[in-house]
Amino acid sequence: MRVSASSESGTVANATRLAWRWDDLLAAQASGEDPTAPWREALAASTARQYGRPAPPAVPAAFVLQWALEVPATVAAYAVVLGPWDPDLSAASLSFDLTPQLFPGHLRLRAARPATATGEARRAAARAAYEALARPFAATYEPGVRLGPHQRLAMVDDVWAMALQRAHQAVAERPAPPPQRDSCCFIYALPGTHECAGCPRLRRR
Repeated sequence: MRVSASSESGTVANATRLAWRWDDLLAAQASGEDPTAPWREALAASTARQYGRPAPPAVPAAFVLQWALEVPATVAAYAVVLGPWDPDLSAASLSFDLTPQLFPGHLRLRAARPATATGEARRAAARAAYEALARPFAATYEPGVRLGPHQRLAMVDDVWAMALQRAHQAVAERPAPPPQRDSCCFIYALPGTHECAGCPRLRRR
């Protein structure tokens, strides 16, 4: 993902924000709306073209949840691992655009400031800022297919672990195994595919 920051110090102006805005998503879901429906529908159509048959609804539902959560997780995790700065992770600060493949490719945030905490305290603060957005989003996400409370909360935790792993991998000399997941993306339901390396289904066999 590509990250950019606005030069504004106050409220983010609409002209500087990207199409998908975290405060709008949270507000819409809290009021019972389904703001990610167009995203899931586009992903379902793209997946059907790629695999020659419709995808089970759980597949785009899980991927959109995961990809949306990756927006704040990526910013927070990379800031902790790679940069001496703390990003503004308020809902009004974060917006993003989708790539042609329908995952977030350009993130924008309002500002970042020099980090004041260090070590584990900084990591804990970054995770708390991420979870302040991720948990209410996951809890109110209604994709038209059942995703149980365990799947939702596990996805929040898994996305954070994966974002940290990618950030550490960016500076590591050797590849590291992917984190073990407790949530499922259901990719195995598509023709010719199988579970990802960290899938919880593999541990249950």
